[in-house]
Amino acid sequence: MEYQTEKIRYISHEIKNQLSICDLYTEIIQRYCDKNDINDETIKKSIENIKRAINMAGNSLLELKSADNQELKEYKISELLDESYNLAKVYCGKNINMSLNVDFNPTVLADKNKLEGVIINLVKNACEAFKESETVTSKKIEIYTKKQDSILEIIVSNNACPITDKENIFKDGFTTKQTGSGLGLYICSKNMEEMHGGLNLIKSDNISTDFCVKLKII
Repeated sequence: MEYQTEKIRYISHEIKNQLSICDLYTEIIQRYCDKNDINDETIKKSIENIKRAINMAGNSLLELKSADNQELKEYKISELLDESYNLAKVYCGKNINMSLNVDFNPTVLADKNKLEGVIINLVKNACEAFKESETVTSKKIEIYTKKQDSILEIIVSNNACPITDKENIFKDGFTTKQTGSGLGLYICSKNMEEMHGGLNLIKSDNISTDFCVKLKII
């Protein structure tokens, strides 16, 4: 029972993140409809992203029904990163410039929803870090790929203020946010382990904070 209770708590956190995306896109649609013709490409794109986020949330809910929730399949990494990018950029608003560069596009074995959830969570955390970085004038988040032997590295980099407590960021319950649960990076790390990969902090200084998501190349 303790294991199931803990698992439900972690999954609920993931669902909350995905539903927050739905809420943000709903606001975008509403504001746009108030000012423009409803038959617009922007609205159509927003609706597509909302549907995708709802689908991800639904898949997460299914995990509550089964402990055997691993769903590793073969994907081109560009497919997963494109979707992650489109979903996560809603957090950036107008003041944060986010870019995606897939210079290396191998096939990997991954759980689609969990990997996209990891990327989205890293971008969301970066956007929240910028709120405490008032001195940063050119706010940037970069996502790009690298190869190290048979390992794909996905780097998620930002130039917000550096992380002060690097030793504890992946621990269950640790947070520096007033309203944070301390589950985000912990869950991300565990999800990457389930995909036989990894997540680590490469560096965090006054120049950039760089996280590395690792997956085996097929």
